[in-house]
Amino acid sequence: MSPIGGVGINLAIQDAVAAANRLAEPLRTHTLTQDHLAEVQKRRERATHLTQNLQLLIQNKVIEPLLHRDEPVTVPTGFKLLQRLPVLSRIPARLIGMGFRPEHVNA
Repeated sequence: MSPIGGVGINLAIQDAVAAANRLAEPLRTHTLTQDHLAEVQKRRERATHLTQNLQLLIQNKVIEPLLHRDEPVTVPTGFKLLQRLPVLSRIPARLIGMGFRPEHVNA
């Protein structure tokens, strides 16, 4: 996994929360099965793949070309649009900070 955006730790925490939410009771009652583990994996797998694909896209299409560029860098049109429309600028921050499937601790 790329360190782009520091989302690796976010995914790890979300995985842990999803696991705790689903596995706490079966662990407490000694009834844990492979099916419980498969449920956690199914819940988290798509979000993880989407996040990793987004990281690869940013690395390959934005950062890598900038690192090998000799001429001055200009702000891409898509980023200018994000700057002009504050509601849109929240989307990348939310995806990086919270991911595609945020998890919340069950009380």
